[in-house]
Amino acid sequence: MALVSYPRSGNTLLRAYLEKIMGVATGSGGILADGLIKILKEGGFEGESITDKRVHIIKTHSPERSGKNKFPAERAILLVRNPLDALFSQFNMVATQTHNLSIQEKDWPKLIPVFKGFIEQEITVWSDFH
Repeated sequence: MALVSYPRSGNTLLRAYLEKIMGVATGSGGILADGLIKILKEGGFEGESITDKRVHIIKTHSPERSGKNKFPAERAILLVRNPLDALFSQFNMVATQTHNLSIQEKDWPKLIPVFKGFIEQEITVWSDFH
């Protein structure tokens, strides 16, 4: 089964719940050479970059972003987050290169033009994804 979402829509949080509360093994199509994927693996997501029968649910951001390989899925869970929240979170992740840090308030004035351009581009990507 695939767990599909636009990035920063809560996919990792749901995976953590599934693994820790229900004991369901989850994987992803991510590439371990990617620094953010490596951090998830080191943080306890043993199934990072695994897309075979060792995991029950596989995280993907496809078709918006594709992973290292395609995998068959007969069913999918589509996780949708408010686009304003998802895009704001995505911008913070891109800017800080982390899953858990945010841009400092003092830095926002100089980033507003970049943020506006990011939103103008990504809202179309978000819409097309859904």
